[in-house]
Amino acid sequence: MTTVRNTIVISNTAGDPNNPKTWSGTPANIIKTLSRNGFGVISINTSLPKPLKLACFALHYAGGLKSNYLRGPLAHRLRARILQRRLETIDCRKVLHTGTGDLPMPDFPDKADHYLLIDYTWNLFVQNSPEISRYPRRMLRLAEELEHQSYAQITHFFPVSQYVANNLVGDYGIDPARITVVGTGRGNIAPFTGEKNYAKGHILFVAKGGFEKKGGLSLIEGFSIAQRKNSKLRLVIVGGQKYEKFTKDVPNVTLTGYLTLEELERLFHTAALFAMPALNEPWGLVYLEALASRTPILGLNRNSVPEISCNGRYGFLVPEPTSASVANVILQAFSDVDKLREMGKNGQRYCLEKFSWENTCDKITRTIFGQGNSVRKPADTRPVANICHSLQ
Repeated sequence: MTTVRNTIVISNTAGDPNNPKTWSGTPANIIKTLSRNGFGVISINTSLPKPLKLACFALHYAGGLKSNYLRGPLAHRLRARILQRRLETIDCRKVLHTGTGDLPMPDFPDKADHYLLIDYTWNLFVQNSPEISRYPRRMLRLAEELEHQSYAQITHFFPVSQYVANNLVGDYGIDPARITVVGTGRGNIAPFTGEKNYAKGHILFVAKGGFEKKGGLSLIEGFSIAQRKNSKLRLVIVGGQKYEKFTKDVPNVTLTGYLTLEELERLFHTAALFAMPALNEPWGLVYLEALASRTPILGLNRNSVPEISCNGRYGFLVPEPTSASVANVILQAFSDVDKLREMGKNGQRYCLEKFSWENTCDKITRTIFGQGNSVRKPADTRPVANICHSLQ
């Protein structure tokens, strides 16, 4: 058995926590910062091997649970078991989960204290996801029960935002004493320090994936309406080449494919407005990258956008996910260039002061290494345990 002290285990179900592509680089940035500050880190990849994924997929669908087998009880149980068995080989009591898919089950006893870095809850997903209609009621119920039972095993929660903290308290009954909002650091775009022409700057939209979920189509339609009233408006879409059919009749739209970091950074630094009216974006490091570039943000008045923009102080809140609402807010944004410039300057100052991986890791380590005995609570596991065993 390996003995480690003053060390944190960091797990992730999507891949290697050290990989900068895993969960937008959040685990990798935390590991890098912790290591730089003298903490030991053991990273554990709890993603399922391909044969187990295939078996899990088949059993999930055979059980009538349909959509998103990775959020189902069997996948959760298997990943929690992977983590538990790995923990048996080390002497480390501090585990930071970067996601909910491998949280401990009440009938998986171990000696570790489990902490959770979280950007969204199942309850919020059900409220806001446009895909929720594809989930059968049984799957919705089981996922909710599973999340409640898993949360009961957590020593302390680290939501990245206050709105998630509020949901943990209001909808899951978590004691606020078990919650510390930690935010995140920023992405790879360097802060902008030069002069910017907001009158001639473009609107920027970036979507490496999930184009429609991130509001790409409503933005194109909204921009088309706004551009007919203000012909000087320009829109640059990064990652949307296959959507050319939606933009071919819209003037002043530029589509790009893959860009180098330097090319992408140049677009952030010259943009007058970053627009991403995402339907269900839990957090969005890209909003922070925009603010760091002195670029005000535009997004729906839900999830993280009100918080990141300080309720519209450093950006524009779209009241509803329609092209007309997007158009109105775009026109409002460009009706006062001086206000755009002031928002950009103040938004950058706020962003650089508040959001850094150092700040996030400091809050996490102060809580983890200053906390006494675990406050884990027992939970009734019978509903989920029964379905898990029936699917195995």
